[in-house]
Amino acid sequence: MTPSRKIAVIHRFGDVVLGGFVDYSRVIDHSRDQVAYFVNARGRKDIAAVEPLAAEVHELAELEAYEPLRAALSDASARLGGFDLLIALSEFDLSHAARLRSELAIPGVGLDRISLYRDKIVMKERLRRDGIRVPRFLDGADEEAALAFARETGYPLIVKPRRGAASQGVRRAEDERQLREALRAVHEAGMAGDCQVEEFVAGPIFHIDGLVKDGELAFYAPSQYVGGCLGFAEGRPNGSFIVTDRQELRDRLQRFTEETLRSLELTDGCFHLEVIDRDGREAVFLEIGARMGGAETPFLTVDLYGVNLCEEWIRIELGTFEPLQAPREGVHGGLIQFPEPPGTPAEVVSVSSLLGVVPEIYDEWTPQPGEILDGKGSYYHISGRYRLRGESEAAVEKAILRAMGLFRIEARPLAPVEG
Repeated sequence: MTPSRKIAVIHRFGDVVLGGFVDYSRVIDHSRDQVAYFVNARGRKDIAAVEPLAAEVHELAELEAYEPLRAALSDASARLGGFDLLIALSEFDLSHAARLRSELAIPGVGLDRISLYRDKIVMKERLRRDGIRVPRFLDGADEEAALAFARETGYPLIVKPRRGAASQGVRRAEDERQLREALRAVHEAGMAGDCQVEEFVAGPIFHIDGLVKDGELAFYAPSQYVGGCLGFAEGRPNGSFIVTDRQELRDRLQRFTEETLRSLELTDGCFHLEVIDRDGREAVFLEIGARMGGAETPFLTVDLYGVNLCEEWIRIELGTFEPLQAPREGVHGGLIQFPEPPGTPAEVVSVSSLLGVVPEIYDEWTPQPGEILDGKGSYYHISGRYRLRGESEAAVEKAILRAMGLFRIEARPLAPVEG
């Protein structure tokens, strides 16, 4: 029998952002293990059912502030006799969790490894060292260096943060003028030290979501974007469909995934990898996160495969993971997100429903009339979110494109408050 452990959990999910998705009581034996939760207000509501089972619950005003979080964990560690494990499932908590493990001597991914999954320069340097194709890139936002890089590489170029998520702060420069504008914006935002300029590699982009246990793939699901994350950040819809019918492509992407995980020493946990398929013959690394994919990906994975990525990830951390019985063939599905309308903050007047209009759509979330969209909805509190099933990947792709053409939202911009 596994001995009792002291487990710290940082949890920020709730409401429309993965609300109710993780049930810690299903994966952690609270009668045996002592579990301390560190949450924000939204996260506390989300763990209400498990709170009576917890050893301690600490609500912080915000989880982004490191020192209050460290103080709370340090105090709890002293009371409980030290933590054996720290679980943090959100991308926004991974860096804090790594620092806490290093400073409080908690086993797991610490500061020595987290940059491989959070810093896009570090991860690409490692992969390039190991002979894995990555886009050419420039570290930093020095204008003269960037212009020289552009002369060597050509346009378009991508200007983006070294660290970040959901394509926040990413700009595409088609020429010298746009490159100068993008770099100026980076400097004005005080982000020059957290910036890179990257070669644009043409080709369809794929996201690969999976689990890895003891260095071996335990779950693997590749999907092709329709639109893409950068387009979504620029105000266009984003979708993806699972690659099910192109076996050669699935196999090639799987081999690339395995090579990438080995190079980055990601041997246990969950991952979200993004890859460009150049000329239909060469996989090119885009970025990776040591966490599950966002938007509808976790929900779609449960619906179509019966796999809860968060809970299986926790089982891997706990050492209680069992081989999955997920189907390997015949899974055809996809997702769509429609961004918030221009002119936010705005009050929703009406949103078109696509349930029953596009037969492949089986789940729909849209804001209600009267709701306020504030421009900060990320992939969740937005104009619309959809999940699809179909008879083939081609049918799902066609349904996504049709839905994108049919969707309509009417919103009334709110006058800015004068202060």
